[in-house]
Amino acid sequence: MYHSNEGSGPSQTAAIAPVAPLTRTLLCKRELAAILGVSERTIENWLAEKRIPRLRLSARMTRFNLPKVEAALARYEVKEAGVRR
Repeated sequence: MYHSNEGSGPSQTAAIAPVAPLTRTLLCKRELAAILGVSERTIENWLAEKRIPRLRLSARMTRFNLPKVEAALARYEVKEAGVRR
């Protein structure tokens, strides 16, 4: 809403609330690959191995929930490599 300062009387301006940045809860394969720093082919491999969960919306549309994908990948993380016991 625009209010002009011209004319008589006090000027009124509408209070504008700050707009929060949009957060996407579902990501496409390309976005997920970019966030994780891997290729789209790696995402396809993880899907074939059933390492990561997906939401299949149609035969051609798959979306991913980032917190669920990160939790699934955390199970495959090696905590300490090369430690002798």
